[in-house]
Amino acid sequence: MNMYIVTNRIDVPAERAEAFEERFIGNMRNNLPKVEGLTRATLDRPAEEGTPYKVTMEFEAESDFEAWKNSEAFRASHTRPAAATESAPVETPKADDVRSATGIERHIRIETYQA
Repeated sequence: MNMYIVTNRIDVPAERAEAFEERFIGNMRNNLPKVEGLTRATLDRPAEEGTPYKVTMEFEAESDFEAWKNSEAFRASHTRPAAATESAPVETPKADDVRSATGIERHIRIETYQA
């Protein structure tokens, strides 16, 4: 059976890491059970400063991922709280911010959702 796997890298400033983890894990626990075709999702904390968090989601098919992107569960998971949007604007990557495709990133798994 083929899987469709999506990976996100999320840069989080050190001073917001604890709040990010708490909110993200809560969203995983509350919203992911509603996602059709999602078999597994993980959140990995960076083990070294300057490394982004890594989120991996495993779907039964690409169509399940596309349905997730258009779902209420997706919108609920990606809505930032008002306080966060006001006090900490989202950083936009610079055009010259190119990350190495072969560089090693070390992470610590802190949450797993298994369907």
